Amino acid sequence: MENIKNIKYLLRDINIVRKKIEEREKNEEKFNIFTILRKKTDEVYLHSRFLSALLDPNGPHKLGTFILNSFLHIVGSKFKYNENTLKVYPNNKKRSEYKKIDICFVDRATRQAVIIENKIGHIDTNHEDKGQLENYYGRLIEEDKIPEDGIEVYYLTPDGHEPSEDSVNLSGKFPELKKKVKCISYSVEILYWLREVAKESYDWPTLRETIIQYTKLIKEMTGNNLNEIEIKEIKKIIGLDEDNLLGTKLLIDNFIHVRWYTIQDFWNELTTELLNRNFTILKSIKEDEIDDLVHNGKKVYLEIEIMNNDVPVWIKNEYNGWLFWGVYNDEENKRPKTFVEKIDKLISKYSEFECDEYWPCFKYFGETEQEMIKFSDFSCEGTFKLISGKYRKEMIIKLTNQIEDFINKLQEF
Repeated sequence: MENIKNIKYLLRDINIVRKKIEEREKNEEKFNIFTILRKKTDEVYLHSRFLSALLDPNGPHKLGTFILNSFLHIVGSKFKYNENTLKVYPNNKKRSEYKKIDICFVDRATRQAVIIENKIGHIDTNHEDKGQLENYYGRLIEEDKIPEDGIEVYYLTPDGHEPSEDSVNLSGKFPELKKKVKCISYSVEILYWLREVAKESYDWPTLRETIIQYTKLIKEMTGNNLNEIEIKEIKKIIGLDEDNLLGTKLLIDNFIHVRWYTIQDFWNELTTELLNRNFTILKSIKEDEIDDLVHNGKKVYLEIEIMNNDVPVWIKNEYNGWLFWGVYNDEENKRPKTFVEKIDKLISKYSEFECDEYWPCFKYFGETEQEMIKFSDFSCEGTFKLISGKYRKEMIIKLTNQIEDFINKLQEF
């Protein structure tokens, strides 16, 4: 009990700092053109578009090759290009992706290319016969005639995690690809690179201010928004005496167990709520799956399948992806034509739902980005707050209400 008391006092002192940080943030200018126009996690239309505009030597920034060269140096690239023959996609004239690659550099004169796959909260979109990165890599080789040793592949995420095994080795056609993929992150390489670009753009105030706003967005997205003074104040509190040191160590040592029980409680309490509302549980989560995710660091998908009024719904959290729910395109149990037609009508009527080749209808959970859940990452606010039983119950009720509302909307048709 003495340890628990020490933690209580430690958290009390840190809360004082937290309130200072909140007060500082409240008084800061909140205007940010990026978050006004797009969600901060928008990979395609916000991050990839802006990054490629900076990286393109022919872009509107007027800094020529400096920005691209700075990026290549920071990530340790050996990419060789000719300024006159280099193409960066997307670009100011052609804003669509090249061969569906988020960001791509191609120089057919030097026969070299760079693939940058940008992932923020989404999973790799693999096909049945080939993975996502395999597909991009293969198309550059086969269609653009770029030799394998002339292609570099970067996997860009907020935290620098690796792509899925299927993404690089589903077909097994390019066994060297897995070793070639270099993982880079917004929290390290991109932030460092943006600082270098901001220094160079002192003569271009609009560009400099835009980069500063984007940097603030990245810091918020990656949890790097504390300043040096605030970090030192937290460090001072932790190192103040032995009780604070031991209390902090106890928290760190046991947080993995806090994560495990939070995940288990969420799915158990969600299952109970669904049963109380007359849903049938067709597939449940096993404790071994939570063990693999939390204790063994495996790339586990946590998912349950439920049924109500003959409507099958999956609630799923893929590794390093956001929690979502929807109707899956089950090849083994083909849906009746009338059911598929209902789904199509619902998608066309309600813009809140999305679809792709595997999910005729799905929706990411969370009305705001602060509510979105990713069980592999407790640094996300929406995931961390699930530790609170009261908050967890609120989110479970909100999620169940969404699914019930979806089923009711289907009945309209």
